[in-house]
Amino acid sequence: MLLTAVYGMNALEKLDYISIPLLMIIMTIGTVLAIRNYGMEGMNNNVTQTMSFLGGVGLSFNFYAVGTITAADITRFQRTRKDTIKSVVWGVFPMGVITLVLGVLLTKIAGNYDISMVLIDVGIPVAGVTALVLATWTTNSTNAYSSGLDLVMVFKIPDNRRREVTIVAGLVGTILGALGILNHVESFLSFLSFLVCPIGGIMMADYWIVGKGKAENWHPVDGFNKIGIISWALAAVIAYLCKIEYLGIVVGLIVYLVLERFAPSLSRETEKKVEA
Repeated sequence: MLLTAVYGMNALEKLDYISIPLLMIIMTIGTVLAIRNYGMEGMNNNVTQTMSFLGGVGLSFNFYAVGTITAADITRFQRTRKDTIKSVVWGVFPMGVITLVLGVLLTKIAGNYDISMVLIDVGIPVAGVTALVLATWTTNSTNAYSSGLDLVMVFKIPDNRRREVTIVAGLVGTILGALGILNHVESFLSFLSFLVCPIGGIMMADYWIVGKGKAENWHPVDGFNKIGIISWALAAVIAYLCKIEYLGIVVGLIVYLVLERFAPSLSRETEKKVEA
């Protein structure tokens, strides 16, 4: 799995071309077999509620927050904004909804939250193991790729060392997994969202509001964007104190717009030069 991320976007693209259609086929066949074996009675079974509705919404948000904000690691390879929008509308969104619905049907009908075990129980054990491997492979390879890329940018490591950095990041993640970090996945995702969500708000503020959404107005900053760092820290602390992860997006956006007035970003300076 890690090697796919090490070889970069071409390897990830080939993996997705094979794994996503295959995973959809397996899930569809599994759902049909589950309905045939168990019927639809399981859909009416009461489930012991262990989480509030808002808690479920928050957890779902946490699952997607980091991936959404770091999506530029992938979409930067697309030629136009229109291509990015089309990939979300025709690819990410429908596939996400379909797999979610099929997953709910499978687990609800069979009364087992482990989809791979459900597929084994309905008589397709190889498909069950394949689905487990593919789901893990596609997710973790993308995570490892983004981790390596982000570490290269943060620490100004030469881009030709990205593969080595990705290997190190992947090994660290593997070790943490072996040590049991997944036993605390909910609290970890929540904590990660407190830290990452403000970045999304700051990115939107600087690019879409200050820079008017014009690519030519954006320029990289040498070192660190001090106003961005301060805005991120304040937003993360406020969101954490309020225990609302997605509040960081709003607070980060507002704080950045206020502070940026005292230390204009390169986006605003470039815009003024263009107008002049």
